[in-house]
Amino acid sequence: MANVPKGSPIDSLGTAVDPLWKQIKVLFGEHHFWTIVCAFVVVMMTITCYRLLKSISPALVGFVLLLLVGILLLHWTQTRTEPAFLTPFIDWLAPFFPSAVYPTGHHPPPKLPPRS
Repeated sequence: MANVPKGSPIDSLGTAVDPLWKQIKVLFGEHHFWTIVCAFVVVMMTITCYRLLKSISPALVGFVLLLLVGILLLHWTQTRTEPAFLTPFIDWLAPFFPSAVYPTGHHPPPKLPPRS
């Protein structure tokens, strides 16, 4: 912090917040964090648009939700970033879809160790 005298309350606040800031940087790098943020945004948008959804046919709402779940399952099958409890299901589902295609010179991301 520039122009902050040593020992001032702002300086001590900066040193106290530093470990928290490092953890926040790590958190924002996590894939699952962004998945949760996106899910939260979708839920908030759904709640906000509730009146509109009430006026639309329930079959159409169901179709859109089924489409979204299908896209999410395909994404998890391609990238293998599914939650741990869905791994057996995605392992069963993956052979029915083509494997991911990587550009020339790129290799697939390393397989993560099993979650415990």
